[in-house]
Amino acid sequence: MKETNPQQPLKRSLWQRMRHKYRLTLVNEDTLQVHWHLQMSWLRAALLGNLLFLISLALCSALILFTPLRTYLPGGMNDDERQFLLDESMRLDSLQQQVDRQTRYLESLRIAISGVARQDSTPPLDSMRVLEHEQLIEQTSPATEEFIRSYEEQHPKAKPQAKQKAKRPTTKDKRPTTKRK
Repeated sequence: MKETNPQQPLKRSLWQRMRHKYRLTLVNEDTLQVHWHLQMSWLRAALLGNLLFLISLALCSALILFTPLRTYLPGGMNDDERQFLLDESMRLDSLQQQVDRQTRYLESLRIAISGVARQDSTPPLDSMRVLEHEQLIEQTSPATEEFIRSYEEQHPKAKPQAKQKAKRPTTKDKRPTTKRK
């Protein structure tokens, strides 16, 4: 048999150490009255911690799954809900545009009825000067004329072709001539 030395502590197995009970006590120092105490082993503390963790995990999962919070997670909405939200947002946008148009219409109607009319920002057509199509085409800038002159000097063979102008039909040719008295 093995003899034990009283000075050497006994070696216990892990299972025995986990089952050894400890006591936590809250005592009033003035009266030495025990207010609260807890007697627990390491094994019970580990089991209680795991149980609390699992309960909190279940509560959080239930909160996310059974409330609208799931829509904020990726993949939380199904296709029907996503399509419904897109349709509703487009409908809301079109309604907002329609309300804006009606507001502008009512404002212009109010101004017209009250007699305070604003000046139109575009001038009438008869006051605008309309240029003929051929006048716009035949106008050349000084830079274009300088380029043509320098090109003709550098390429003398191209000179006769460059000077020829194609006869374009003008709108003046098509108009009937009337003499004024």
